[in-house]
Amino acid sequence: MNKTIIIFVSLILLLIGAILFTVFSKNQDKNINPNVQYTDLKITFPSEKGNQVVTKNFLTDTTVTPDEQNPGMYFLGDTIAIQPATGKLPPYVVTYDKNSSNFNVTLLEKPFKQSREQAEEYLKTLLETDEESLCKLSYMVTVPGYVDASASGLDYRFSFCSDGLQL
Repeated sequence: MNKTIIIFVSLILLLIGAILFTVFSKNQDKNINPNVQYTDLKITFPSEKGNQVVTKNFLTDTTVTPDEQNPGMYFLGDTIAIQPATGKLPPYVVTYDKNSSNFNVTLLEKPFKQSREQAEEYLKTLLETDEESLCKLSYMVTVPGYVDASASGLDYRFSFCSDGLQL
């Protein structure tokens, strides 16, 4: 009888341990791109267009905030929310997905050309890098349909990159 209780308790503890391991391991950044190297000071991105890109570790910047709803996603600067000072949306929003190592620039204000230029300058400053390096990153520059249906559905890229589209 005593042996049966010990076996039963051991099995329950093992089951609880397995459940806890599963729950906590799902919350880890398991899908982080293994080709991107993060240190306290720098992030090194691979590039299909030449040498790797080394930037400042922008994830430690005070203007970068994790998206509470989407683990591994970060807002760089403004979020998609009405700005208290102006009562309007910001001209652009930049997000970074640590799982895919992809930047997404969303243009929210016309003229889009000016909004894109502001986002480009912000990223150059935040990442402490140049235009050539920005072009090598994995990124998109888009306009959502609710802002302008005729401008949506395209990846405009950065204005100074060879694959950049005119706005």
